[in-house]
Amino acid sequence: MPFLGAPLFNEVPREFFGLLAGRNASLYLDVLDRLAPALEEAGHLSRAEAAVVVEERLREHPEFEVKEEFPDAAAEATTLSGQAALVLRRLVETRWLLEPVRSDWQRLVLLNPSAELMLSALRQMARGDHGQFTDRLQIACSQLLNPDAFGEQGFADLEACLSNVRDGLRELRQMESGIERHTRRLLASETLRENLAVLYDDFSETIGHACYRELVRARLPSRILQARRRLDEVGANARVLDLMQRERLRRSPQVDAPTAASEIRVRMDELARLLDSVVPMADALDRRAADFARRAFARLRYLQETNSELRERVQAVFAHVDGLVSRGRLHEVRQDLELPAISVVEAGLLSSDSLYRPRLRRVAGELEPVGEDVSETDVDEAMAELGANLRDTLNVIRANRFVERLAGGSGSRTGLADLPVSNDDDIADIIACLLHAGARDAAYRVESARDAEETSEPGRVTKAGYAIEEFTLEKK
Repeated sequence: MPFLGAPLFNEVPREFFGLLAGRNASLYLDVLDRLAPALEEAGHLSRAEAAVVVEERLREHPEFEVKEEFPDAAAEATTLSGQAALVLRRLVETRWLLEPVRSDWQRLVLLNPSAELMLSALRQMARGDHGQFTDRLQIACSQLLNPDAFGEQGFADLEACLSNVRDGLRELRQMESGIERHTRRLLASETLRENLAVLYDDFSETIGHACYRELVRARLPSRILQARRRLDEVGANARVLDLMQRERLRRSPQVDAPTAASEIRVRMDELARLLDSVVPMADALDRRAADFARRAFARLRYLQETNSELRERVQAVFAHVDGLVSRGRLHEVRQDLELPAISVVEAGLLSSDSLYRPRLRRVAGELEPVGEDVSETDVDEAMAELGANLRDTLNVIRANRFVERLAGGSGSRTGLADLPVSNDDDIADIIACLLHAGARDAAYRVESARDAEETSEPGRVTKAGYAIEEFTLEKK
Protein backbone atom coordinates (compact mmCIF):
# COMPACT_ATOMS: atom_id res chain seq x y z
CA MET A 1 0.00 0.00 0.00
CA PRO A 2 1.54 3.39 -1.01
CA PHE A 3 2.30 5.95 1.66
CA LEU A 4 0.08 9.00 2.08
CA GLY A 5 2.36 11.74 3.39
CA ALA A 6 4.83 12.16 0.53
CA PRO A 7 2.26 12.25 -2.32
CA LEU A 8 0.07 14.64 -0.32
CA PHE A 9 2.78 17.20 0.33
CA ASN A 10 3.85 16.99 -3.28
CA GLU A 11 0.43 18.42 -4.15
CA VAL A 12 0.09 21.04 -1.39
CA PRO A 13 2.71 22.71 0.84
CA ARG A 14 2.79 22.06 4.57
CA GLU A 15 1.54 25.62 5.15
CA PHE A 16 -1.70 24.57 3.42
CA PHE A 17 -2.84 22.86 6.64
CA GLY A 18 -1.03 25.33 8.87
CA LEU A 19 -3.56 27.96 7.82
CA LEU A 20 -6.16 26.11 9.92
CA ALA A 21 -4.04 26.20 13.09
CA GLY A 22 -3.46 29.95 13.54
CA ARG A 23 -5.51 32.52 15.42
CA ASN A 24 -6.94 33.86 12.16
CA ALA A 25 -8.12 30.42 10.97
CA SER A 26 -11.81 31.31 11.43
CA LEU A 27 -11.38 34.47 9.35
CA TYR A 28 -9.60 32.65 6.51
CA LEU A 29 -12.25 29.91 6.36
CA ASP A 30 -15.09 32.44 6.30
CA VAL A 31 -13.41 34.30 3.43
CA LEU A 32 -12.86 31.08 1.48
CA ASP A 33 -16.45 30.00 2.11
CA ARG A 34 -17.69 33.28 0.62
CA LEU A 35 -15.27 33.28 -2.29
CA ALA A 36 -15.83 29.62 -3.26
CA PRO A 37 -19.31 29.93 -4.87
CA ALA A 38 -18.24 32.79 -7.15
CA LEU A 39 -14.95 31.10 -8.00
CA GLU A 40 -16.65 27.80 -8.79
CA GLU A 41 -19.27 29.49 -11.00
CA ALA A 42 -17.05 31.92 -12.91
CA GLY A 43 -13.79 29.99 -12.67
CA HIS A 44 -11.85 33.02 -11.43
CA LEU A 45 -12.17 36.47 -9.89
CA SER A 46 -10.04 39.55 -10.25
CA ARG A 47 -7.89 40.52 -7.33
CA ALA A 48 -10.04 43.61 -6.78
CA GLU A 49 -13.29 41.59 -6.72
CA ALA A 50 -11.84 39.14 -4.20
CA ALA A 51 -10.64 42.06 -2.06
CA VAL A 52 -14.21 43.43 -1.89
CA VAL A 53 -15.44 40.10 -0.43
CA VAL A 54 -12.65 40.09 2.16
CA GLU A 55 -13.39 43.68 3.15
CA GLU A 56 -17.06 42.81 3.71
CA ARG A 57 -16.03 39.99 6.05
CA LEU A 58 -13.59 42.22 7.95
CA ARG A 59 -16.21 44.96 8.25
CA GLU A 60 -18.69 42.55 9.86
CA HIS A 61 -16.16 40.90 12.20
CA PRO A 62 -13.01 42.98 12.64
CA GLU A 63 -10.98 40.45 14.66
CA PHE A 64 -8.01 40.11 12.31
CA GLU A 65 -4.78 39.73 14.30
CA VAL A 66 -1.88 41.02 12.23
CA LYS A 67 1.07 40.76 14.62
CA GLU A 68 1.10 36.94 14.69
CA GLU A 69 1.43 36.34 10.95
CA PHE A 70 2.55 39.72 9.59
CA PRO A 71 4.88 41.33 12.16
CA ASP A 72 6.36 43.67 9.54
CA ALA A 73 3.06 44.88 8.10
CA ALA A 74 1.80 47.13 10.89
CA ALA A 75 1.49 50.14 8.58
CA GLU A 76 -0.35 48.19 5.90
CA ALA A 77 -2.84 46.82 8.43
CA THR A 78 -4.07 50.24 9.52
CA THR A 79 -6.65 50.35 6.70
CA LEU A 80 -9.38 47.91 5.75
CA SER A 81 -8.07 47.54 2.20
CA GLY A 82 -4.59 46.84 3.54
CA GLN A 83 -5.91 44.07 5.81
CA ALA A 84 -7.81 42.55 2.87
CA ALA A 85 -4.62 42.54 0.81
CA LEU A 86 -2.78 40.74 3.64
CA VAL A 87 -5.51 38.10 3.86
CA LEU A 88 -5.41 37.43 0.12
CA ARG A 89 -1.63 37.28 0.19
CA ARG A 90 -1.73 34.68 2.93
CA LEU A 91 -4.27 32.56 1.04
CA VAL A 92 -2.13 32.66 -2.11
CA GLU A 93 1.06 31.81 -0.20
CA THR A 94 -0.53 28.73 1.36
CA ARG A 95 -1.97 27.63 -2.05
CA TRP A 96 -5.64 27.79 -1.03
CA LEU A 97 -5.96 30.36 -3.80
CA LEU A 98 -3.93 30.31 -7.00
CA GLU A 99 -2.74 33.44 -8.78
CA PRO A 100 -1.17 32.37 -12.08
CA VAL A 101 1.20 34.66 -13.95
CA ARG A 102 -0.49 35.98 -17.08
CA SER A 103 0.93 37.61 -20.17
CA ASP A 104 -1.64 40.42 -20.00
CA TRP A 105 -0.60 41.27 -16.41
CA GLN A 106 -4.12 40.77 -15.07
CA ARG A 107 -4.24 39.60 -11.45
CA LEU A 108 -6.80 36.80 -11.28
CA VAL A 109 -7.32 34.40 -8.37
CA LEU A 110 -8.55 30.80 -8.71
CA LEU A 111 -9.64 28.24 -6.15
CA ASN A 112 -7.19 25.37 -5.74
CA PRO A 113 -8.97 22.02 -6.47
CA SER A 114 -7.45 20.64 -3.27
CA ALA A 115 -8.95 23.59 -1.39
CA GLU A 116 -12.33 22.81 -2.93
CA LEU A 117 -12.16 19.26 -1.56
CA MET A 118 -11.09 20.49 1.87
CA LEU A 119 -13.85 23.11 2.02
CA SER A 120 -16.47 20.48 1.19
CA ALA A 121 -15.26 18.27 4.05
CA LEU A 122 -15.01 21.20 6.46
CA ARG A 123 -18.53 22.38 5.65
CA GLN A 124 -19.88 18.92 6.33
CA MET A 125 -18.04 18.74 9.64
CA ALA A 126 -19.06 22.24 10.78
CA ARG A 127 -22.69 22.28 9.69
CA GLY A 128 -23.51 18.68 10.43
CA ASP A 129 -25.03 17.85 7.07
CA HIS A 130 -27.19 14.75 7.47
CA GLY A 131 -26.68 12.45 4.52
CA GLN A 132 -29.46 10.24 3.33
CA PHE A 133 -27.63 6.98 3.80
CA THR A 134 -30.56 5.09 2.30
CA ASP A 135 -29.93 6.73 -1.08
CA ARG A 136 -26.45 5.29 -1.54
CA LEU A 137 -27.37 1.88 -0.15
CA GLN A 138 -30.57 1.79 -2.19
CA ILE A 139 -28.56 2.40 -5.37
CA ALA A 140 -26.12 -0.38 -4.45
CA CYS A 141 -28.97 -2.83 -3.77
CA SER A 142 -30.71 -1.93 -7.02
CA GLN A 143 -27.46 -2.48 -8.92
CA LEU A 144 -26.89 -5.87 -7.30
CA LEU A 145 -30.48 -7.00 -7.89
CA ASN A 146 -30.48 -5.84 -11.51
CA PRO A 147 -30.52 -8.98 -13.71
CA ASP A 148 -28.63 -7.12 -16.46
CA ALA A 149 -25.77 -6.17 -14.15
CA PHE A 150 -22.41 -7.95 -13.96
CA GLY A 151 -22.20 -8.58 -17.68
CA GLU A 152 -19.56 -7.09 -19.95
CA GLN A 153 -19.00 -4.27 -17.42
CA GLY A 154 -19.10 -6.53 -14.37
CA PHE A 155 -15.96 -5.15 -12.76
CA ALA A 156 -17.27 -1.57 -13.14
CA ASP A 157 -20.58 -2.65 -11.54
CA LEU A 158 -18.68 -4.21 -8.65
CA GLU A 159 -16.63 -1.03 -8.13
CA ALA A 160 -19.79 1.13 -8.22
CA CYS A 161 -21.58 -1.05 -5.67
CA LEU A 162 -18.57 -1.00 -3.37
CA SER A 163 -18.27 2.78 -3.62
CA ASN A 164 -21.97 3.35 -2.89
CA VAL A 165 -21.97 1.03 0.13
CA ARG A 166 -18.87 2.74 1.53
CA ASP A 167 -20.50 6.15 1.12
CA GLY A 168 -23.74 4.92 2.68
CA LEU A 169 -21.96 3.55 5.73
CA ARG A 170 -19.98 6.75 6.09
CA GLU A 171 -23.20 8.77 6.07
CA LEU A 172 -24.63 6.33 8.59
CA ARG A 173 -21.70 7.07 10.90
CA GLN A 174 -22.28 10.78 10.33
CA MET A 175 -25.82 10.30 11.58
CA GLU A 176 -24.39 8.76 14.76
CA SER A 177 -22.16 11.78 15.27
CA GLY A 178 -25.23 13.93 14.62
CA ILE A 179 -27.02 12.22 17.52
CA GLU A 180 -23.99 12.88 19.73
CA ARG A 181 -24.06 16.55 18.72
CA HIS A 182 -27.76 16.81 19.54
CA THR A 183 -27.10 15.11 22.89
CA ARG A 184 -24.46 17.71 23.80
CA ARG A 185 -26.84 20.51 22.87
CA LEU A 186 -29.60 18.84 24.85
CA LEU A 187 -27.53 18.57 28.03
CA ALA A 188 -26.42 22.18 27.64
CA SER A 189 -29.99 23.48 27.33
CA GLU A 190 -31.01 25.74 30.21
CA THR A 191 -34.66 26.39 29.40
CA LEU A 192 -37.66 24.36 28.34
CA ARG A 193 -37.75 26.24 25.04
CA GLU A 194 -34.18 25.18 24.19
CA ASN A 195 -34.86 21.59 25.24
CA LEU A 196 -37.99 21.28 23.11
CA ALA A 197 -36.32 23.01 20.17
CA VAL A 198 -33.49 20.46 20.18
CA LEU A 199 -35.87 17.53 20.60
CA TYR A 200 -38.65 18.39 18.17
CA ASP A 201 -37.29 21.01 15.76
CA ASP A 202 -33.75 19.73 15.20
CA PHE A 203 -33.55 16.04 16.15
CA SER A 204 -37.01 15.00 15.03
CA GLU A 205 -36.73 16.79 11.70
CA THR A 206 -33.17 15.87 10.72
CA ILE A 207 -32.76 12.40 12.26
CA GLY A 208 -36.26 11.02 12.77
CA HIS A 209 -38.15 12.22 9.70
CA ALA A 210 -35.33 12.56 7.19
CA CYS A 211 -33.60 9.27 8.03
CA TYR A 212 -35.87 6.77 9.77
CA ARG A 213 -38.87 7.52 7.56
CA GLU A 214 -36.76 6.88 4.49
CA LEU A 215 -35.37 3.72 6.06
CA VAL A 216 -38.90 2.34 6.54
CA ARG A 217 -40.06 3.45 3.10
CA ALA A 218 -37.09 1.87 1.34
CA ARG A 219 -37.45 -1.46 3.22
CA LEU A 220 -33.68 -1.46 3.37
CA PRO A 221 -33.09 -4.45 5.71
CA SER A 222 -34.95 -6.86 3.42
CA ARG A 223 -33.29 -5.46 0.31
CA ILE A 224 -29.85 -5.76 1.92
CA LEU A 225 -30.55 -9.45 2.56
CA GLN A 226 -31.60 -9.99 -1.07
CA ALA A 227 -28.53 -8.11 -2.34
CA ARG A 228 -26.29 -10.24 -0.14
CA ARG A 229 -27.71 -13.42 -1.64
CA ARG A 230 -27.28 -12.03 -5.14
CA LEU A 231 -23.63 -11.24 -4.39
CA ASP A 232 -23.07 -14.86 -3.31
CA GLU A 233 -24.56 -16.02 -6.60
CA VAL A 234 -22.25 -13.69 -8.55
CA GLY A 235 -19.24 -14.96 -6.61
CA ALA A 236 -20.14 -18.54 -7.48
CA ASN A 237 -20.66 -17.84 -11.21
CA ALA A 238 -17.43 -18.71 -13.07
CA ARG A 239 -18.57 -16.96 -16.27
CA VAL A 240 -19.20 -13.65 -14.47
CA LEU A 241 -15.85 -13.87 -12.69
CA ASP A 242 -14.12 -14.54 -16.00
CA LEU A 243 -15.77 -11.49 -17.59
CA MET A 244 -14.72 -9.30 -14.67
CA GLN A 245 -11.17 -10.60 -14.91
CA ARG A 246 -11.01 -9.79 -18.63
CA GLU A 247 -12.34 -6.30 -18.00
CA ARG A 248 -9.75 -5.73 -15.29
CA LEU A 249 -6.95 -6.88 -17.60
CA ARG A 250 -8.25 -4.68 -20.40
CA ARG A 251 -8.20 -1.65 -18.11
CA SER A 252 -4.74 -2.32 -16.67
CA PRO A 253 -2.53 -4.26 -19.10
CA GLN A 254 0.35 -4.28 -16.61
CA VAL A 255 -1.67 -6.48 -14.23
CA ASP A 256 -1.41 -10.24 -14.73
CA ALA A 257 -4.33 -12.66 -14.60
CA PRO A 258 -3.75 -14.10 -11.06
CA THR A 259 -3.44 -10.59 -9.62
CA ALA A 260 -6.64 -9.49 -11.36
CA ALA A 261 -8.53 -12.52 -10.03
CA SER A 262 -7.20 -11.82 -6.53
CA GLU A 263 -8.28 -8.17 -6.69
CA ILE A 264 -11.79 -9.17 -7.76
CA ARG A 265 -12.09 -11.64 -4.91
CA VAL A 266 -10.82 -9.07 -2.38
CA ARG A 267 -13.38 -6.52 -3.56
CA MET A 268 -16.24 -9.03 -3.42
CA ASP A 269 -15.26 -10.09 0.10
CA GLU A 270 -15.11 -6.46 1.19
CA LEU A 271 -18.51 -5.75 -0.35
CA ALA A 272 -20.00 -8.77 1.44
CA ARG A 273 -18.51 -7.63 4.75
CA LEU A 274 -19.84 -4.09 4.32
CA LEU A 275 -23.33 -5.31 3.40
CA ASP A 276 -23.36 -7.50 6.51
CA SER A 277 -22.50 -4.48 8.67
CA VAL A 278 -25.34 -2.24 7.46
CA VAL A 279 -28.16 -3.66 9.60
CA PRO A 280 -26.08 -3.91 12.84
CA MET A 281 -24.98 -0.30 12.37
CA ALA A 282 -28.58 0.79 11.78
CA ASP A 283 -29.64 -1.10 14.94
CA ALA A 284 -26.88 0.61 16.94
CA LEU A 285 -28.05 3.95 15.59
CA ASP A 286 -31.59 3.10 16.64
CA ARG A 287 -30.41 2.39 20.18
CA ARG A 288 -28.52 5.68 20.26
CA ALA A 289 -31.66 7.50 19.13
CA ALA A 290 -33.70 5.79 21.85
CA ASP A 291 -31.10 6.78 24.43
CA PHE A 292 -31.29 10.36 23.19
CA ALA A 293 -35.07 10.33 23.61
CA ARG A 294 -34.75 9.05 27.20
CA ARG A 295 -32.25 11.76 28.03
CA ALA A 296 -34.41 14.39 26.40
CA PHE A 297 -37.47 13.55 28.48
CA ALA A 298 -35.38 13.22 31.64
CA ARG A 299 -33.94 16.69 30.98
CA LEU A 300 -37.43 17.97 30.29
CA ARG A 301 -38.71 16.68 33.64
CA TYR A 302 -35.71 18.20 35.39
CA LEU A 303 -36.29 21.61 33.83
CA GLN A 304 -39.98 21.44 34.67
CA GLU A 305 -39.46 20.51 38.31
CA THR A 306 -36.58 22.88 39.02
CA ASN A 307 -36.95 26.59 38.47
CA SER A 308 -34.04 28.57 37.10
CA GLU A 309 -33.22 30.42 40.34
CA LEU A 310 -32.98 27.25 42.42
CA ARG A 311 -30.98 25.52 39.70
CA GLU A 312 -28.46 28.37 39.65
CA ARG A 313 -28.04 28.11 43.41
CA VAL A 314 -27.51 24.35 43.26
CA GLN A 315 -25.02 24.74 40.40
CA ALA A 316 -23.13 27.37 42.39
CA VAL A 317 -22.84 25.00 45.36
CA PHE A 318 -21.61 22.12 43.22
CA ALA A 319 -19.16 24.39 41.37
CA HIS A 320 -17.79 25.59 44.70
CA VAL A 321 -17.40 22.03 46.05
CA ASP A 322 -15.90 20.87 42.75
CA GLY A 323 -13.27 23.59 42.98
CA LEU A 324 -12.26 22.37 46.45
CA VAL A 325 -12.41 18.67 45.57
CA SER A 326 -11.00 18.59 42.07
CA ARG A 327 -8.90 15.46 42.59
CA GLY A 328 -10.44 13.65 45.52
CA ARG A 329 -13.61 12.17 46.96
CA LEU A 330 -16.16 14.01 49.01
CA HIS A 331 -15.66 12.00 52.19
CA GLU A 332 -11.90 12.68 52.07
CA VAL A 333 -12.35 16.45 52.28
CA ARG A 334 -12.27 18.51 55.44
CA GLN A 335 -15.60 19.19 57.11
CA ASP A 336 -15.33 22.98 56.66
CA LEU A 337 -16.28 23.36 52.98
CA GLU A 338 -17.12 27.07 53.33
CA LEU A 339 -20.53 26.52 51.78
CA PRO A 340 -22.97 29.43 51.37
CA ALA A 341 -25.35 30.15 54.23
CA ILE A 342 -28.26 27.71 54.38
CA SER A 343 -31.75 29.20 54.43
CA VAL A 344 -33.39 26.38 56.46
CA VAL A 345 -33.80 26.36 60.23
CA GLU A 346 -31.94 23.09 60.96
CA ALA A 347 -29.66 21.08 58.72
CA GLY A 348 -27.04 18.40 59.22
CA LEU A 349 -23.47 18.78 58.06
CA LEU A 350 -22.58 17.60 54.58
CA SER A 351 -20.73 14.29 54.95
CA SER A 352 -20.08 11.08 53.10
CA ASP A 353 -23.33 9.48 54.39
CA SER A 354 -25.54 12.56 54.21
CA LEU A 355 -27.31 11.24 51.09
CA TYR A 356 -27.78 7.72 52.45
CA ARG A 357 -31.34 6.52 52.74
CA PRO A 358 -31.96 3.63 55.11
CA ARG A 359 -33.91 0.71 53.71
CA LEU A 360 -37.58 0.60 54.55
CA ARG A 361 -38.73 -2.54 56.32
CA ARG A 362 -42.29 -3.52 55.62
CA VAL A 363 -44.22 -5.43 58.25
CA ALA A 364 -46.56 -8.12 57.03
CA GLY A 365 -50.15 -7.29 57.85
CA GLU A 366 -52.75 -9.68 59.17
CA LEU A 367 -55.79 -10.68 57.14
CA GLU A 368 -59.03 -9.81 58.83
CA PRO A 369 -61.63 -12.54 58.36
CA VAL A 370 -65.13 -11.62 57.26
CA GLY A 371 -67.65 -11.94 60.02
CA GLU A 372 -70.63 -14.25 59.95
CA ASP A 373 -73.13 -11.41 60.10
CA VAL A 374 -72.76 -10.41 56.45
CA SER A 375 -75.80 -8.73 55.04
CA GLU A 376 -77.10 -9.10 51.50
CA THR A 377 -76.16 -5.48 50.86
CA ASP A 378 -72.50 -6.24 51.69
CA VAL A 379 -72.54 -9.24 49.35
CA ASP A 380 -74.06 -7.19 46.52
CA GLU A 381 -71.50 -4.42 47.00
CA ALA A 382 -68.61 -6.91 46.98
CA MET A 383 -69.91 -8.60 43.83
CA ALA A 384 -70.39 -5.21 42.14
CA GLU A 385 -66.83 -4.19 43.01
CA LEU A 386 -65.50 -7.53 41.76
CA GLY A 387 -67.45 -7.15 38.52
CA ALA A 388 -66.13 -3.64 37.99
CA ASN A 389 -62.55 -4.84 38.49
CA LEU A 390 -63.06 -7.64 35.98
CA ARG A 391 -64.56 -5.24 33.45
CA ASP A 392 -61.65 -2.86 33.83
CA THR A 393 -59.12 -5.63 33.30
CA LEU A 394 -57.80 -5.53 29.75
CA ASN A 395 -57.57 -9.29 29.24
CA VAL A 396 -58.21 -11.53 26.26
CA ILE A 397 -61.67 -12.47 27.61
CA ARG A 398 -62.76 -8.85 27.36
CA ALA A 399 -61.38 -8.65 23.82
CA ASN A 400 -63.22 -11.84 22.74
CA ARG A 401 -66.51 -10.58 24.20
CA PHE A 402 -66.18 -7.33 22.27
CA VAL A 403 -65.56 -9.26 19.03
CA GLU A 404 -68.53 -11.57 19.70
CA ARG A 405 -70.85 -8.57 19.84
CA LEU A 406 -69.88 -7.61 16.30
CA ALA A 407 -72.18 -8.58 13.44
CA GLY A 408 -71.29 -11.51 11.20
CA GLY A 409 -69.99 -15.00 11.66
CA SER A 410 -66.62 -16.67 11.29
CA GLY A 411 -64.44 -14.97 8.71
CA SER A 412 -66.37 -11.68 8.78
CA ARG A 413 -64.23 -8.55 8.70
CA THR A 414 -65.00 -5.19 10.34
CA GLY A 415 -62.95 -2.04 9.82
CA LEU A 416 -62.20 0.47 12.53
CA ALA A 417 -64.61 3.00 11.03
CA ASP A 418 -67.52 0.50 11.44
CA LEU A 419 -66.75 -0.54 15.03
CA PRO A 420 -69.34 0.55 17.63
CA VAL A 421 -67.16 2.90 19.67
CA SER A 422 -68.77 5.80 21.55
CA ASN A 423 -67.16 6.08 25.01
CA ASP A 424 -64.02 5.30 26.99
CA ASP A 425 -65.20 1.77 27.82
CA ASP A 426 -65.37 0.96 24.11
CA ILE A 427 -61.88 2.45 23.68
CA ALA A 428 -60.68 0.12 26.43
CA ASP A 429 -62.23 -2.80 24.51
CA ILE A 430 -60.25 -1.81 21.40
CA ILE A 431 -57.06 -1.55 23.43
CA ALA A 432 -57.70 -5.05 24.78
CA CYS A 433 -58.16 -6.34 21.22
CA LEU A 434 -54.89 -4.79 20.07
CA LEU A 435 -52.99 -6.01 23.13
CA HIS A 436 -54.02 -9.65 22.69
CA ALA A 437 -54.18 -9.85 18.90
CA GLY A 438 -51.39 -12.41 18.83
CA ALA A 439 -52.62 -14.45 21.80
CA ARG A 440 -53.41 -18.12 21.31
CA ASP A 441 -56.84 -17.71 22.95
CA ALA A 442 -57.84 -14.73 20.81
CA ALA A 443 -60.95 -15.41 18.72
CA TYR A 444 -59.99 -12.83 16.12
CA ARG A 445 -57.18 -11.50 14.00
CA VAL A 446 -56.01 -7.89 13.58
CA GLU A 447 -54.78 -6.63 10.21
CA SER A 448 -53.04 -3.27 10.50
CA ALA A 449 -53.10 -0.79 7.63
CA ARG A 450 -49.44 -0.06 8.34
CA ASP A 451 -48.51 -3.69 7.55
CA ALA A 452 -51.00 -4.23 4.73
CA GLU A 453 -49.96 -1.16 2.72
CA GLU A 454 -46.29 -1.18 3.83
CA THR A 455 -46.34 2.50 4.73
CA SER A 456 -44.94 4.52 7.60
CA GLU A 457 -47.90 6.94 7.60
CA PRO A 458 -51.18 4.97 7.70
CA GLY A 459 -54.57 6.63 7.83
CA ARG A 460 -56.28 7.49 11.11
CA VAL A 461 -59.88 7.30 12.27
CA THR A 462 -61.27 9.44 15.11
CA LYS A 463 -63.33 7.46 17.62
CA ALA A 464 -64.67 8.86 20.91
CA GLY A 465 -62.23 11.74 20.65
CA TYR A 466 -59.15 9.54 19.97
CA ALA A 467 -57.23 9.36 16.68
CA ILE A 468 -56.48 5.67 16.01
CA GLU A 469 -54.52 4.08 13.16
CA GLU A 470 -56.69 2.10 10.77
CA PHE A 471 -57.01 -1.66 11.28
CA THR A 472 -59.46 -4.46 10.55
CA LEU A 473 -60.85 -7.14 12.93
CA GLU A 474 -61.52 -10.58 11.46
CA LYS A 475 -63.37 -13.27 13.39
CA LYS A 476 -61.70 -16.67 13.44
